[in-house]
Amino acid sequence: MTMIDPHWPGIFCIGFLAIVFLQSGIDKLLNYKRELGWVQQKFTRSMLHNYVGVLFLVLTLTESLSGLLCLAGTINLLITGKVDFALYGAWSSCLAMLMLIFGQRMTKDYTGAATLVPYFVVSLLGLHFLYIGF
Repeated sequence: MTMIDPHWPGIFCIGFLAIVFLQSGIDKLLNYKRELGWVQQKFTRSMLHNYVGVLFLVLTLTESLSGLLCLAGTINLLITGKVDFALYGAWSSCLAMLMLIFGQRMTKDYTGAATLVPYFVVSLLGLHFLYIGF
């Protein structure tokens, strides 16, 4: 791989997503009860209130898997130039971001939802760069 390799923009996007989702997933896993309590309180007036426990577990697993796939994808791209794991990581990152934005919108936290948009854009750009190149 050379410095003008078309995978560099994808590598940077996937590396960024690896950091974001590994940190978030690990934080949720290490502080599960506290994080779950905070989310349950936030969803008190939402129609999803009765499902918060299951949805939070799904989100935690999705974020953790996204982070691991993005990390594996970054390493794999750097070593072999293959995009498989990176694409799986980008796809799962898009899914995780949609889950997060949906939750923010359901709780009417429009400002919080808006702050997630740049992360979603990075996920989409990662997909673009990995599929098409720069």
